[in-house]
Amino acid sequence: MVRALAAGLVLLLGACATGAPKAPGVASAGALITRYDEAALKQVVTGLGYSVVDSGLSSSGKPFLSVEAGKELAFRIMGESCEGEAAKQVCMGIQLSTQFAQTNDDLDNLIEQGNRTLRPAKLFRVDAGMAYERYLIMDGGITPENLKTNISVFVEILQIVLDRL
Repeated sequence: MVRALAAGLVLLLGACATGAPKAPGVASAGALITRYDEAALKQVVTGLGYSVVDSGLSSSGKPFLSVEAGKELAFRIMGESCEGEAAKQVCMGIQLSTQFAQTNDDLDNLIEQGNRTLRPAKLFRVDAGMAYERYLIMDGGITPENLKTNISVFVEILQIVLDRL
């Protein structure tokens, strides 16, 4: 009986020594990212050589990062498919997005051509210009490397769109 209690105590102490379990979705090094995780997103973005210039909650209460990917390129990463509020909010997807003022007389043609040829892109009219978006589903997890690739492709297409304007 004493041996069983001692063995149980050793197992319990071993479990405590590993620290408290991480909150669901919070990525440790190399782990899958299963939700909007600001720390993991910042790590991926800065690993690409981009700068996070702002973060917080949008006017609709969703978490976001504002990112600069060079002198001319900027975009926002916004939490989407969110449940809960404040610190308990969990967002199961992210939206990469940016907007352009209308600088091209043939913007409708540019949007149509871009949607047809730039498959991962979604271009559409907003107010007096155009928006470019890409939505990523995090359910089931995404590797940091795959997220890095998705963000890189978004920025590459952003550059193509900017060059066409």
